[in-house]
Amino acid sequence: ELAKLDFLVGEWKTESRIVRTGEIAPGDLSYRKVLGGTWILCVFEGKHHTRKVWEAYEMTTWDPDAGCYVGYAFFDGGGPVRFTGVWTADDTVTFTTAEEQTGGGKTRINYTCLPDGTVFQLNEARDADGDWHATLETKYSPKTRDQVK
Repeated sequence: ELAKLDFLVGEWKTESRIVRTGEIAPGDLSYRKVLGGTWILCVFEGKHHTRKVWEAYEMTTWDPDAGCYVGYAFFDGGGPVRFTGVWTADDTVTFTTAEEQTGGGKTRINYTCLPDGTVFQLNEARDADGDWHATLETKYSPKTRDQVK
């Protein structure tokens, strides 16, 4: 099951649009398999207009007993935040956090593998009425050889 996430593995330039403000925030992102290929490590660094540091570290694996992906994320010195993931469409995997980790509201991130091999990420938050609202839209473009550190 972890191999189904191979579309994320690689070095990416990201362009995020903060939905509320429309501001564009660039970033660098990498996904790689670690620990004998049993986990995927994600490292993100980006620019953000209200944060001194915008970075995240995530580890994701497949939990056969739970029948879903399980992961842990660290954001800007906080965390860890635990999330679970399932395929919600043939080309989209959705990771959701537990409510108690986000001050009472759920958040989720949808990763869609596009036909051209790029990735679209949609972050959403659920309001008090239970409706989901987009908070961040991110496009992943593969880094060129000279952009990889």
